[in-house]
Amino acid sequence: MREFEGKSGACAEQEERIVLLAADELEGAERDALEEHMDECPRCVAALASERKLLEATGARRRVEPSATLVARCRNRLEDSLDEMDRRGIWARWAESLFPAHWLALHPVASVATLLLIGFSVGLFGPWHSRSQGNLTTELAVNQAGMFNPAELQTANVSGINWMPSGGNQPPQVQVQMKTERPIVVQGTVDDSNVKRVLLYVLRHNERFCPDVRMDAVELLKAKANEPDVRKALSQAVLTDRNPGVRLQALSALTAAKPNHASVQTMLDALTQDTNIGVRVEAINSLRALSERGELGMDPNAMKVLQQTMRTDPNMYIRLQSAAAIQRLQPNQ
Repeated sequence: MREFEGKSGACAEQEERIVLLAADELEGAERDALEEHMDECPRCVAALASERKLLEATGARRRVEPSATLVARCRNRLEDSLDEMDRRGIWARWAESLFPAHWLALHPVASVATLLLIGFSVGLFGPWHSRSQGNLTTELAVNQAGMFNPAELQTANVSGINWMPSGGNQPPQVQVQMKTERPIVVQGTVDDSNVKRVLLYVLRHNERFCPDVRMDAVELLKAKANEPDVRKALSQAVLTDRNPGVRLQALSALTAAKPNHASVQTMLDALTQDTNIGVRVEAINSLRALSERGELGMDPNAMKVLQQTMRTDPNMYIRLQSAAAIQRLQPNQ
């Protein structure tokens, strides 16, 4: 009887119907006939069960979506590529209008001489043109930084933040590339009001910008974390940013600053409410650091939360660090 079995172990004439039945695509008389056949055929019953397990296994695999960072980078690269194609298209169309392909084929000697002449001209004048364009772009960026209008932030897309270290203890030089109705490059240090305004706007409206841009904004504002508006923006990032990496970095920036009641409460909220274990661990580390520096104080709410996490938190590390922070606050207990 084995010669009448299909590849799945079912009867050969029923194999296709079993696949359809497993996918709920078999109806009517064919379904009834197959079910009646399976009442007397254990091999087909086993084949149906195997087929359903296979469908469940493949259906359970979650489709991986591209990250927001990857999408943003691909979009920017596509736009740059299209701009480059447009620039090349002008020269290509000009060359084709002067030297059609069939003309080049009919006059090979003249064609070679003409192409060599064009190549020599491009090599001679191309670098000079590039240097001129580069100088123009730099001057435009510097000028536009001085003409920056804060109202443009409402519709702007920050496509990139770049910075270079400065000598000594000076803050890094920052360049923020913005896309609005007119491209804008805001340059300066974090001490510059325009640069700082853009970075704060990125954190306050985190849903509009990609994670890379938000993380860069946190890193650059870290040096200004003692300023009230920066500290408030960092606390907002800890509690509302949808990317755990940004929340972690904002917690680190708050820890390096002198704490106040609002920033301590932000750390306590992250410890008890964040869904990411890494963020919760960073929150207890921040609270422990404040307690060791003597900056956590005798805040009754902080003590209450730490006592609760010490007793009931499911993570052993968080329980131990909570106990250590309490010991720092109440050394005699």
